Amino acid sequence: MKAGEIVEIMERHFPLSLQEEWDVSGFQCGHYEQEVHKIMIALDCDLRTIREAIAKGCDMLITHHPFLFKRLDLNLSGYVGTCIEEAIKNDLVIYSSHTPLDKVAMNNWLCEELGLIEVGECEETGIAKAGKLQEEMSLNDFIEHVKNAFHLDYVRIAGDKETIHTVAVCGGAGADFIHNIDVDAYLTGDIKYHAGEDSTICDMVLVDVGHHVEVIMVEKLKELLQEEIAAEIITSTSPDYFRFA
Repeated sequence: MKAGEIVEIMERHFPLSLQEEWDVSGFQCGHYEQEVHKIMIALDCDLRTIREAIAKGCDMLITHHPFLFKRLDLNLSGYVGTCIEEAIKNDLVIYSSHTPLDKVAMNNWLCEELGLIEVGECEETGIAKAGKLQEEMSLNDFIEHVKNAFHLDYVRIAGDKETIHTVAVCGGAGADFIHNIDVDAYLTGDIKYHAGEDSTICDMVLVDVGHHVEVIMVEKLKELLQEEIAAEIITSTSPDYFRFA
């Protein structure tokens, strides 16, 4: 199967027309005509992941986060230049779907893991999803439920409520949407200090689950693509950049 055919499948599910103006989703490097027999799916497109894909004999790397966010510098001694050089030298095609995948699937997948029902769009955000827990929970029970759902040891919490029933979710960095969402609890990542004050103003519990919670897309995308692509599909280890010390 050619790389271009796989790109067509990706863009049928996650159209590039959905990406935000600042996003750089799409074909990152390689040849559309290249034959692809083995694909690796990963959260991040970085040098570590590129080398992992090469070591595992992959012809194509599909990621959520693009590496071309970084300033394009074709000096091959620079970081981005090194990524491009290693990919090209090893005939590795790279494709990324960031905000298109976010809008179509990411937050639905996160809501599914939480077991939310009656899930719908938070229309003023254009990306976040909201739903209800099957049963109302105490705040402590809800936090344990979140940690279990996403295999987290810790989360950061701001705000306070006795019980939680309605929940909104935005994978990645979604704290800017806090004033556009009316729920008991809002889960997102990369939350800055003053968003904690906003949670009090908005009378909600703000839960920082971290950006890496989006790693859920690795297995979910593999399941989706296996139904349409004949090539072998494997997943990256996709470790978190951060750890607790």
